[in-house]
Amino acid sequence: MAIYDNDRLVIKICKLFYEDNMSQKDISLVLGISKPQVCRMLNYAKKNHIVEFTINNPYAHEFDLEEKLINRYSLKEVFVFNFPYKNITEGIEKLGECCALQLDKYFTDNATIGVMSGRTIASISNFAHKLTREGLMFVPLVGNMGTKGHTWHANVIAENFARKTGGDYCLLNAPILFQNKETCNLMKKEPSISQILDRGRSCNIALIGIGEINTLSTSYLGGAFSINDVTSLTKHNACASVCTSYISKYGKIIDTDLNSRSIGISLNELANTTTIAVSIGNEKVEATKAALKSGYVDIFMTSLDIAEKLLEL
Repeated sequence: MAIYDNDRLVIKICKLFYEDNMSQKDISLVLGISKPQVCRMLNYAKKNHIVEFTINNPYAHEFDLEEKLINRYSLKEVFVFNFPYKNITEGIEKLGECCALQLDKYFTDNATIGVMSGRTIASISNFAHKLTREGLMFVPLVGNMGTKGHTWHANVIAENFARKTGGDYCLLNAPILFQNKETCNLMKKEPSISQILDRGRSCNIALIGIGEINTLSTSYLGGAFSINDVTSLTKHNACASVCTSYISKYGKIIDTDLNSRSIGISLNELANTTTIAVSIGNEKVEATKAALKSGYVDIFMTSLDIAEKLLEL
């Protein structure tokens, strides 16, 4: 008779292992059988439903959405957070806290972290004290957004991250957009600018937001974009802005005159960098779809309601 035919013994082993927390080695000594036999009988019990496991998973819906987003947009990892929010300001704050709790997984000691401008990235920086990594260097990926909303600027965000984590930061002392490419090219040649741009290109992690192309975007509200810039991008069928790149609804990078007038890092320059994108807000759904289709996003973090909309056909 095979030892597996003795269901009483199999159940006894299961009780000792799962209920009494006894090790396989101790079970083998108590019952006078070998440890490999104990292991085989535990596997037998699982395969034959003598032992069944139930995971009380309150995140089942979120996990399902994460898997679907990974498959839909060819992402490496997705985090979907379920929290109530009355308005976009509250939603940004809650998403920022949720995202900050996950970043330790991707940050390593002494890493260089590139940060984009925007309200969501700024919110994450406000909760950066939750990070445990040491020796972090934060680098702005774009120039200043304009004369308004300075807390959204990449320079301010980099400084805030450094202050909260005990790390270091550098500043990109230039506007994100110039009126003409000649002035922009001269500025890029300045050592104090070119050195920061080089650091941005070589960052280990890029933490980016996704901007829409309209008068509600932080680029426009901050004063970086004029109404003519928004109109020009719209005529070029741009749907999203990420760093200094503009993306069509099909996920293609669009070449416009703004590219030659911009100070910052493009998505092409982040091709070998682990890119973490965050997004929230109904107004950003189409822009987020475009950014995810681009293939430049590795890890994506968002709220449950937006995740559901991103999966709608």
